[in-house]
Amino acid sequence: MYSMKPVIGSASQQSATQNSNDQETLQLLAAKQDKVLKQLAELREQLVSMKTELNLCSKPAQPAAAGSSGPTAKSAAKVVSKPQKIEPINLSYLQDFVVNACPTNIPYGLLALKKLWISRLNLQVECFTHSTVPKLSEEALNFQKVITSLEPKIENLPRLKVTLIWKNVGTYTEMITSPTAYVPICGEVNILRFLSRCGPNEFNYERQDDLTEADSILDTCYLLINKQNVKDKKQVLKTLSSKLGKVSCFGGNGTISLCDIAATSAIKQVHQVLAKDINPNMAKLVTRVTAEIGA
Repeated sequence: MYSMKPVIGSASQQSATQNSNDQETLQLLAAKQDKVLKQLAELREQLVSMKTELNLCSKPAQPAAAGSSGPTAKSAAKVVSKPQKIEPINLSYLQDFVVNACPTNIPYGLLALKKLWISRLNLQVECFTHSTVPKLSEEALNFQKVITSLEPKIENLPRLKVTLIWKNVGTYTEMITSPTAYVPICGEVNILRFLSRCGPNEFNYERQDDLTEADSILDTCYLLINKQNVKDKKQVLKTLSSKLGKVSCFGGNGTISLCDIAATSAIKQVHQVLAKDINPNMAKLVTRVTAEIGA
């Protein structure tokens, strides 16, 4: 006769081993969950603090008047043309940020802000190239040369440092505001929105009377860059052109606003596929903004 191992004992040992493995898996999942919840709590605290400091809710958007066909580009930037009380820059906003951008979608808005703020804030930009980008185009190299060599003539200005990394992220340019939790702000337009709140108060687009229309223009610029279908891009460009109308710029009264910067950068990024669809007035806007502040 042959001797056999106890079947019941073997099954019990397997069950105990399985239970032990399950327990370890649950403990690992619980630890990961605790880490994620902690990061979310930290992020929420940062957002609440930022919202309070920047006073984002201090001024509600103004509704359109009854019987109106909707706000226009002129009304969208009335406050830009009015004198603004210049306030000291809040240094607590001036963190170091990282921007990942594809060389085929150059964030010209950064250069525009650097020139626009040059007497109030030093937007210092350093450029690096990620391994996903084998070679930079001439356009990207020229942009890099200009934005890194341009320095304020006024000494001891507050400084906001941006590390620009050329990386294959497609049209979705992103800015990292919290490296530890990796909290990205996606899209150049949204990056411009964020930075406008951090910079000199007189250039903060949220101080406009008709903030709703300004946000609508900025949203349209975002769509123009990120719509993947050419037909859709053409429709968005048509919408943006109608918002500009016959005025010289979205800022009204000849004043360049954040909407003009975003629109110019967006049109430059889609120019290769939509060159024939850009109407003369929009082309004039791009030429003017490029000449004055390099967007």
